[in-house]
Amino acid sequence: MNDNFKSNNTINHNIDLLHKFNLSNKNSLKIFNNSTRDIPNLNVLKCSNSGVIVLESFIIPEDYYEKNIHYTDEFKGRIETAKGMIESKPLEDDLRRFESYKELIKGSEILDFGCGRGDFIKLSKKISKRSVGLEINKKNRDYLNNIGVQCVNTLTELNDDKFDLITLNHVFEHLNDPINILVELQKHLNDDGIIIIEVPHARDLLLETFNLESFKNFTFWSEHLILHTRKSLEIFATNSGLQLKNIEGFQRYPISNHYNWLLNGQPSGHEIFHNLNNDDFHKHYEKLLDSIDQTDTLIGYFSKNI
Repeated sequence: MNDNFKSNNTINHNIDLLHKFNLSNKNSLKIFNNSTRDIPNLNVLKCSNSGVIVLESFIIPEDYYEKNIHYTDEFKGRIETAKGMIESKPLEDDLRRFESYKELIKGSEILDFGCGRGDFIKLSKKISKRSVGLEINKKNRDYLNNIGVQCVNTLTELNDDKFDLITLNHVFEHLNDPINILVELQKHLNDDGIIIIEVPHARDLLLETFNLESFKNFTFWSEHLILHTRKSLEIFATNSGLQLKNIEGFQRYPISNHYNWLLNGQPSGHEIFHNLNNDDFHKHYEKLLDSIDQTDTLIGYFSKNI
């Protein structure tokens, strides 16, 4: 076991929430994989009722995100697995988000919760009234503040500040107290504001249709406490007091990536078979996956329930 994870082995409270919201019960959660990519003996469970995928235990040390160099700039594009580090050119997710949310960002006050290295918030700062990041990794936080991008460590530092748009980009699945965090975030959301939550999808084609062992061994991670379905994402958010506006399926990775998983059991097919990448074809492929609810990503849009 990785030494970084020896100090804590506690309850994954997402399991309690699944039971509380009648999304699962003690008999519906079955072992789906007996390891994550970084921990060889951490069971990954799948609910036969809801389709939600959840880790059996929460083992992240209290100061993990604050100190972990995985989240600093020099490690951008590197993925830690049980077999070592994999170099991976990151997708341009932050640019995609900026373009998608541009009309919401213009002239607005933005909070990016769990902003990481701050690429999205740096882009939004160009056209927003105000852009603020919240990040618990000290190195990333110091970097952003040093370049003139406001970045705080906790919500209490924001006092009574309100925002028009709050984003959680691949953050929600890391949280062991997701409902209370959404409740607190709503205190900083204007009455007509929007919260956007982007998460990996439990019904990803490579999991749902192909049940691909190589992909399971790669994609499951001790940091990802839960992989949501549309229904579970809606129920978690609405039980925090939010109101659903829309949940859309989004496909981050093109079919060339799926080819490499199916042929070779490895990532980076979108680079290896880059000549097969085509924007128009990808839109049709994404539409197909969305129609069967098997995209790799879900994006939920929520408002205050006033």
